[in-house]
Amino acid sequence: MKYVLLAACAALFSACQNSADSMNQVVSQKYVHKYGFDVSEDEWEERSQEGQVITLLSSGVKISRSYENGQLHGPTTYTFPHSSTIEKIMMYDAGTLLKETQCDTSGTPLKEEIFEFDDRTIVTTWDEKGVPLSIEEYDNELLMEGKYYTPDHVLESTVEAGFGEKIKRDRTGSLLSRDIIEDGLAVQRVSYHPNGQIHTISHYHDYQLHGEQLKFTASGKPLMKLNWNHGVLDGLKTVYRNGSKIAEIPYNNGLKHGTEFHYDDLGHLTAEIEWKTDKKHGSSKFYTEDTAETEWFFKGKTVSAQKFDMLDTRERLIADLTGD
Repeated sequence: MKYVLLAACAALFSACQNSADSMNQVVSQKYVHKYGFDVSEDEWEERSQEGQVITLLSSGVKISRSYENGQLHGPTTYTFPHSSTIEKIMMYDAGTLLKETQCDTSGTPLKEEIFEFDDRTIVTTWDEKGVPLSIEEYDNELLMEGKYYTPDHVLESTVEAGFGEKIKRDRTGSLLSRDIIEDGLAVQRVSYHPNGQIHTISHYHDYQLHGEQLKFTASGKPLMKLNWNHGVLDGLKTVYRNGSKIAEIPYNNGLKHGTEFHYDDLGHLTAEIEWKTDKKHGSSKFYTEDTAETEWFFKGKTVSAQKFDMLDTRERLIADLTGD
């Protein structure tokens, strides 16, 4: 069964890959000299390669690349599938990408990136009316300067010299997130539900989740509390339902380790499960109003209580002898 499943997954991946490849297959390609007349591919290769190469993909996307002296120079454009509307414009100078602009289906700019020669990048985003939402300047991917605007184009926050608050809105103006920026990096992010309620409060260090993270429902009730250590769960994970705590799950370096507790909606204990390095190890106890059941595990395998005691004692003796 395992091998059948693996084969099915491999076949599905291959089919998806083949589908993506087929969408990017070249249907036609023509070469246009800078003076406007068509040339063959051989003539294009033999000449100085100045003009345009126009490619039509099976997806319906039309790509027009401009060349000078055999290098990309001027605009390279991508249309939306089966449309003459430009989706992306890339501006080159002697093979170097200077600017990239993305547009919506009406041709209105969505986002523009200007690439400076000193590893700086200036990023501008616009709303659906073409009004700027944000203007940012990055230095080697560090956010150094930023201006962020309300839907009425009122400045609402800034980042200066790598410190400040970054606000992200969608193109309709709805608030998506607020980031606290320090030394060019986000150290805290508050994200929002579409109704404006807080969705998550997260802390970061070097682009990774680090510290406490809180999650809330769209009605504002607690949903989850987690603890992270540089992108890895480490500490107690608490789960809530309708605002009430229903589970506490301990983690150590990404692995379940310790005693996991479960509760009903009234706060009554319903389960205690012992873990060791992500495997059930010890007793698993389950409670109802009238009964209590216990199962025993040793490194993830079901055993009796007596066998657990025997195996656990033997392991401790070996550890004492070897000094582990």
